[in-house]
Amino acid sequence: MKEISSMFLQFPEVQVGKFVCNLRQGFLFLKEIEMEAIEIGIIVRSHPLLMGSCVLKKTNSLLANLNIGKKRLCGIIMDNPQEMKNWVLGSRIKPIPNSGEDLKSQIERTKFLLDLGFVMHSNEMKKALKEFRGRGGELRERFDCFVKAGLDREDVSRIIKVAPQVLNQSKDVIDSKIDFLVNGLDYPISTLVTFPAYISYTIQRVKLRVSMYNWLKDQKTVEPGLALSTIISCTDKIFLGRYVNHHPIGPQVWQHLKKRIYPE
Repeated sequence: MKEISSMFLQFPEVQVGKFVCNLRQGFLFLKEIEMEAIEIGIIVRSHPLLMGSCVLKKTNSLLANLNIGKKRLCGIIMDNPQEMKNWVLGSRIKPIPNSGEDLKSQIERTKFLLDLGFVMHSNEMKKALKEFRGRGGELRERFDCFVKAGLDREDVSRIIKVAPQVLNQSKDVIDSKIDFLVNGLDYPISTLVTFPAYISYTIQRVKLRVSMYNWLKDQKTVEPGLALSTIISCTDKIFLGRYVNHHPIGPQVWQHLKKRIYPE
């Protein structure tokens, strides 16, 4: 209560609604860079005025402009939270010089790609290095998730060339999404070869789309056998217009499923 009272006594010249919005976005930003929950609590409690006053750039844009990874960015914020003032919308971001650790990580990532058959300085390698977030060892561990699930190493290598971003998620997240694909949806693991972007979508989104599609299929409103990519990839607006709205109570079923899968 004392901290909250102190915050209001020093409240900046910002509309309350905008302040709360900034504070929320700042919290989500710290989550997106995978800062530990305890550390997020420390930052939010000790610097609410700072976070409520700043309109931060998008996370991916900031990481790219600073040319650093999430782990190092977390360290910079913990060392000096005031640095966030320099990352607001409209500000010019200068890349942070590589540390020895960054260089080591870059070498590990490059070696990892060379081991997979990537060609040095090729467009494929440049794309992958630009997309990757994580150390070489972490990338190998995530790569092995796909192999252990039943895919050939050659198939996984092709997946990485097409969609290198699939290795940006943690081992646990990748394992859970593969398990849901195979055991929850009864799709073969080979689905990932033709639709690697599946890994980039949340389980909730996939569950909602597939549940709705199955219901419409039972109602004979949509054709059976649609590819998983067709069901998941399009925007909600297109999905609703192309499939859901073609059934009289389709929108009601959609909202019911949405509330069940995305509980408030």
